Amino acid sequence: MSAPPPLLQRRARGPAVAVVLAVLAVLVAGAVLYVRGALPAAVPVAAGPFTPNDYARALDHVRPGGDLDFVGLGQDRAALERFVASLASVSPRLRPELFPTPQEGLAYWLNAYNALVLRQLLERHPDGVGSAWFGRFYWGHAWPVGGERLTLWALEQRILGEYGDPRVHFALFRGTRGGPSLDGAPYQPEFLDAQLNDASRRFMGNPRHVRLEGDTVHLARLFETRQQDFLAALPEGRGGNVLQFVWAFLPDTCEERPGCDTRGDLDRACGPRLDKCRVTFMPEDLSLPDVADAAARR
Repeated sequence: MSAPPPLLQRRARGPAVAVVLAVLAVLVAGAVLYVRGALPAAVPVAAGPFTPNDYARALDHVRPGGDLDFVGLGQDRAALERFVASLASVSPRLRPELFPTPQEGLAYWLNAYNALVLRQLLERHPDGVGSAWFGRFYWGHAWPVGGERLTLWALEQRILGEYGDPRVHFALFRGTRGGPSLDGAPYQPEFLDAQLNDASRRFMGNPRHVRLEGDTVHLARLFETRQQDFLAALPEGRGGNVLQFVWAFLPDTCEERPGCDTRGDLDRACGPRLDKCRVTFMPEDLSLPDVADAAARR
């Protein structure tokens, strides 16, 4: 029996190719919805009133310098698991009446993000964030939060971005030694403004993030990736200088953080308009902020 003519072969392959392309389109669309946190999740009955108490217990394992006692956190894992599980039942988007002010909503999302990072780090310990290819740590897992399946990427980009407060970037724990560090307490609505200022000052006062050498200011990569957010917060708007935002949160003295740079240092090096310095951006240290690793390096 002779083979079908080439024209018939091409016609036979046409529907098969169309099916493959359709399946690929569905898969791509599903992946986009997954990463963006646009897929629904079941809402279980809450075990009780929503509180950050279990999360506060997990934060007892944060050391003053920002490193984490992962051994202790693993032993206290049940408290963190309970808090993460409670996120599935309530959120400001699902139950806005429980979070009537922007401060209450923002405190919820900040605590949720940081708790989910901690939960994921426990799963990946001791590999941490650095071994996750192409940033998969932030988009590779979706969590049920208030009726939505949210990745860390979706929480940061789609939800927390709606608040328009650039200080949020210094409050998000990203699981790295070079990124923002955790405080030892949850974010609370009544103290949120002060806590966000403290988080910003901690970040600016760390030489890993801001370091002055002559007329060059070395800044953390975060100042480059989020530069437009920082510039938009300045009175001058987008035409300003990111060093003006840095200056606002630099310490006046380095009594608490020896070796840091101060507002006076920046003024003297860069001039009153902070426009005489060259700015470079430093790569982030992706190592795990594990107190055991810090002790081993001493």
